Parts: sequence; C-alpha cells; structure tokens
Amino acid sequence: MQRLAGFIQESRTWSRAVRGTDLLRRVACVLRQHFDIDAGMFIYKKRFLRNHFGQLDTSVRVYEPWGMTAPREQLEGLVHTSKWCIGSPSFECSGVWEPISELPHHWQRQFERSGLAYVGAWPVLDADRVPIGAMVFGRRNGPLIHDEDVLSICAEQVSLIVELIVQRRRAEDASRRDPLTGLLNRRGLMHFLPDVQADAKSSGAPIVVGMADVNSFKRINDQYGHARGDDVLLDIAGTLLEAIGQHGLAARIGGDEFVFLYSTPGATAERVRQEVIERFQAKPYDVCVGCVSWTEEMDWHMCLDAADSHLYARKGYTGLSRERV
Repeated sequence: MQRLAGFIQESRTWSRAVRGTDLLRRVACVLRQHFDIDAGMFIYKKRFLRNHFGQLDTSVRVYEPWGMTAPREQLEGLVHTSKWCIGSPSFECSGVWEPISELPHHWQRQFERSGLAYVGAWPVLDADRVPIGAMVFGRRNGPLIHDEDVLSICAEQVSLIVELIVQRRRAEDASRRDPLTGLLNRRGLMHFLPDVQADAKSSGAPIVVGMADVNSFKRINDQYGHARGDDVLLDIAGTLLEAIGQHGLAARIGGDEFVFLYSTPGATAERVRQEVIERFQAKPYDVCVGCVSWTEEMDWHMCLDAADSHLYARKGYTGLSRERV
C-alpha cells in the first residue's frame, strides 16, 4: 500500500510535462522507484512533430530504456520485429506478465542477456482508443499479479497526458505557420532560425538569406480575384520549398512577401538567387528575388534589411517588364 501511495503521489506531476520525452522520463523514474520492475522501455509512434521543412515525423521510436544491455539504437532497430509493434505500425499488448519464451527468438536473447525472465506490455492509446505505443517491462523474478492492474492504470494515465501533449504541440505548430500556404510565419521563422544557424555552424556552410515577392500582385487580385491571388501564393510556397529542399527554410511574412534561408557548402547569394529565379521562369506570374550572404558582422535584422534592399534594387532595374497571370 505504501508503494501504491508513493506511485500516486509522484504520478500527479506527470501532467506538468511539456514534451513526450519529459513525460516518459518521469514515468520511468516512478516505476523504477516504486515497483519491482527491473527493465523497461517505451515504444511510441510520433504523430505531431513538424520540423522547419514542414515535414511530419511519424517514425516509431524507443524511449527511456533501462535495465537492458542493448543500447536504445539497437532496440529501435528490432522494434518492428517484436510482438508488440505489428503492421503499419499497430500495437498489440496483452497487459499481463508472460515468460520471455513467448517472445520472438531475438527478443528472448535480449531479455536473457539482461537477466530477465518475465515480460509484459501495456498499450498507450490515442483519443480514439487506438494503440499508438507500448509500455514494455521486464522482471527477473516471478510477477506480482496485482501489479498488472496498477500498470494498466499507469498506461491509461500516460495515454491521457500524451494526448494533452499532442494537442498542445499541434496548437504550438499552428501558431508558427501561415494558414494559407503552410509555410512558417514570422513567429515560426524566429523559432526555427537557431536550428538553421546551428546546422550551418556544424557543417561550416554559409547561409544565404533571400526575400521574394510577386511583381504587380495587387493587379492580380484586382483583375482576377483573390482566389487567383491565393493560388499564386500557394504556388510560390511550393516552389520555394522545392528550391530549398533540405537545406534551409521558407516563410511567408505577410502579403506576397516571402523569406527563405539556404545553407550548403559553397553557396553564394547570386548563385542561390539565380537558382530560385530559374524555378519561376515558366510561371504565369513574375517574382522578384533579392539575396545576401549572412556574415558574422550582421545580426538577423541587418541581414533581412540587406536582403530587402537587394530585392527592391532588382525591381528598379528589371522594370517589372512582364505582367502575366
């Protein structure tokens, strides 16, 4: 009863977790302290995390393993061959302790090497009660049957808090994105800017900062309607993402104004500008692009102002000659 009281007391803090990894770390700590669980891990399919490219990470990962001789990366490589993670993926958990002889042979070896004799798996569920993860635990000695009920309650509580975290992360992501194009907005740009800087610093690659807008965009809206204008903005967003690929980020910071960062070895402002412009050559609208290399002497606002100045300098000598839509 004392162990159960300690478990309940400490589990009350789980709802304070702001990230899934933080939650699972707290859960692992409580289970190690208050139950005779000698080893464990959490298997979970990501559902919500988008990077600055707008890509969703839906991979299945192993989190917070303890008491296992194999490192996390090795366990993660075997996860799709387990009896708990099946299909595309789907998760199947019995919620009871079983001898490790019930496991696939390579998983038997993993648990034997860690001196474990029994294993149990409890499901982590989403809001629709669909299993999206598993809490997998191992024990050296015979299982205590009443622990199965407590671990089921633990899994239910983890499932509820995971869902709260998911919804919070989705709201955070939506607040950083332009609702029309799905690109980052100003807030999202500033949030992910340090990631691009860190990647560039580790690789030694320069960062080129560019600005782009549509020539005569007001005329497009006035003559063809705002729906056509929205189509143009969506096409620009998709084209910029294609041009940048995995080498930077793109944002819509207002109206027809776009900002992008591009970082690869040997990149120069003029080369990047030409590559981006070429992507728009066959479009039924004109864009103007200005780029600068981000140097150590420039802070972010100085760099953005310089790119903006280059953009309007280009507008000055191109004369906005083509007006097609």
